[in-house]
Amino acid sequence: MSAYYYAAGQKVTLEPDEQHVAVDRTAAKGAGLDARIGATVVAAAVRAGADVLVTPRSSLTADVIKQLQDAGALQPVYKYNQATVVAMPEVRVEFDTPEQRQSVKDLLSSKTSDVEITEDTPDRMVLRPVSGRGEDALSLANRIHENASPAAVSPRFVQFVPRPKT
Repeated sequence: MSAYYYAAGQKVTLEPDEQHVAVDRTAAKGAGLDARIGATVVAAAVRAGADVLVTPRSSLTADVIKQLQDAGALQPVYKYNQATVVAMPEVRVEFDTPEQRQSVKDLLSSKTSDVEITEDTPDRMVLRPVSGRGEDALSLANRIHENASPAAVSPRFVQFVPRPKT
């Protein structure tokens, strides 16, 4: 099943990269799991930046994968064109009108147990899925776009693009 998000009102399809996972090092450290990642995993990483390691799934044991998932420190990896894209557990919503804001609040009120509001101002809201999963943030952003129509809504992505040829 393919994943997607919206950019400039257009649906953008992401191709899941089942061979890789992303480790949110900040979340792993916060859960006391930084030692479980180890130097071997860091050395195996194919991409690193913004405190995120993209590493082959095979570089982690099943036990470590489960611990990282439970801590919200393991995020999905996707491909889009030549970019590697990691979905992080955060959604930013922007409003042009009070009606747009109210529409999002109404949508969230039916699902308040699965979403934490981490920032709430008249023109912006930042949301975090309680699960800590990037997939859930992607789904939340899509649900808001499709049902509440705010000025803008976007999941937080960490993207790695190939270096330009010199």
